[in-house]
Amino acid sequence: MSKNLAQLLQRYADSQRTQELLNFTGKDHPTRIHLAGTVGAQDCFALLGLYQQQPRVNIFIAADKEEAAYLQNTLDTLALVLAENAADQTKYQRLHVHFFPDSFKRPTNYEEVNSTNVLQRTETVNNVHTRGRYDEIIVTYPEAIFEKVVDPRELDKEKIIIAKDETLDVDTIIEVLVEYGFVRSEYVYEPGEFAVRGGIVDIFSFGNEWPYRVELFDDEVESIRTFNPSDQLSIREISRVSIIPNITSKFKQEQKIPLFDLFEQPCNIWVRNLEMLVDKIKDCFDKASEYAQSIEVKTDEQLKELLDERAFVRPDAIVDALSQHHMILLKPGLVGIDLDGVIETKSDPQPSFNKNFKLLIEDLHHNTKEGRENYLFVDNSKQIDRFYNIFEDMKAEVAFHPVKSAIHSGFV
Repeated sequence: MSKNLAQLLQRYADSQRTQELLNFTGKDHPTRIHLAGTVGAQDCFALLGLYQQQPRVNIFIAADKEEAAYLQNTLDTLALVLAENAADQTKYQRLHVHFFPDSFKRPTNYEEVNSTNVLQRTETVNNVHTRGRYDEIIVTYPEAIFEKVVDPRELDKEKIIIAKDETLDVDTIIEVLVEYGFVRSEYVYEPGEFAVRGGIVDIFSFGNEWPYRVELFDDEVESIRTFNPSDQLSIREISRVSIIPNITSKFKQEQKIPLFDLFEQPCNIWVRNLEMLVDKIKDCFDKASEYAQSIEVKTDEQLKELLDERAFVRPDAIVDALSQHHMILLKPGLVGIDLDGVIETKSDPQPSFNKNFKLLIEDLHHNTKEGRENYLFVDNSKQIDRFYNIFEDMKAEVAFHPVKSAIHSGFV
């Protein structure tokens, strides 16, 4: 069934609409396209269809954090299918789908920082930069792109490098970690913590999914491992690590840039609802201003300095930054951006059958008669067996491709 999903992804890659998208995004100047009429997860199929023809950075700006998490999960599932079924097994092995959140426990609440979110943001920026790759997929939402990110070149200057077989002075590393915003604890459980027990130094970097365990023999690094903080078991051994400081306190405004400035080459930026995006960015700016006033900022100049220190991007700068890349708009809205073209997907939403299998069979037969191929998406193999049994009991010959995946693409 995974092969059926891979076949569907290939059909999107080979489709006329993907070729039309490619004609726009292949230009050497930024373009703005309205991809109209997508339903279900069809936008994810369209993105990966385009990616197969044109590997480059794709950034999907969802309507909100919840939708972004859903999209990231869908795209990650599809990317795994591509990697498993590609004729060239290495072609998609390094494709990563990153979730890029805001830094706070709740969007637009600027008082409480979420260290896990900070880790995800830093990890995304660091991975894209250190790999030197520009064909990643990043899923985000308005509140997240409202914040600037640390310029990777500044990160490079501040990284702590620890390598196997080299010397490491424990007192010095403790002093540097504290200066970089790390907190000493008995055991590490989240980014920004470190622990020292005899010849063992545990460090949970702000730019890595797992903490590092550095084992010393006198002042020489004997081994470095990543480990699971829940059970303390080692994951893998490595020879060299880069420790990234706390980006929320170590770096100043002039060391931060908008997310889109990370990429020298044009990206494909997918926007769920451009008008809503602009409105949300304005709302973020207003709430940031309210926060600034709540901590007794007295003058406009002081307010500006505070906002700069928090490293937010002004609403007009967001629109300008987007305009430097290819924009694929799923709903343009009334923002005043001139479109270079409109591509119609000619899709219909999945009908509701309410367990009326006679209606389902009629609909599947209609699709076949119209020259469409049917793909039935299910959560598990037992559901596919049930469909086969029902169709057999009803003496219905139905042509369809079963797909084991909780994804709904709509009809093409």
